[in-house]
Amino acid sequence: MGYLFFQILVWILLAFGLGGIVGWLLRGFTHTFQEDENGDPQPLGHGDDHTVVSLLRAELSDYKKRLRELEATTLPAKPEPEPQKPKREIADEWRPAALAAPNGEADDLKRVRGIGPKIEKTLNELGIFHYAQIANLSRENILWLNHHLHFPGRIEREKWVEQTRELAEQSLEQAESS
Repeated sequence: MGYLFFQILVWILLAFGLGGIVGWLLRGFTHTFQEDENGDPQPLGHGDDHTVVSLLRAELSDYKKRLRELEATTLPAKPEPEPQKPKREIADEWRPAALAAPNGEADDLKRVRGIGPKIEKTLNELGIFHYAQIANLSRENILWLNHHLHFPGRIEREKWVEQTRELAEQSLEQAESS
């Protein structure tokens, strides 16, 4: 019984779809014949739409041209640019104090959040091996280091100074307890 119902449903859907397609085709033919019978001197066919569109585009371009002329007469020629803030020069005197070699064993700078192996290597090349060196950076030292590392504001954002102060204190406590 279910199979019969399914077959009837499929046939109804096919008939509905076929009827829609045939109706759409017949409608197109009947509209074409009706336009011819009206006797319009110049019936607009589907191919004449591009003429109307091109006329509208020409009219639009005329309006745009007129608008530009009006804007040119009412607006000043060019607004004055805002003066730019001069870039702060990074002086070599701001370089943090460097060590030729670590005092004893170098600290693991990778324990500081934001310092990976590559930055640790760069810091070591700059003579920074210990937490205390980073903890004692001045504002100028931080600016120089940010500029040299090509990460402006990173040291402040990731709070390297605060982190290294804590790590330096922990290192001292461990050294005293040993």
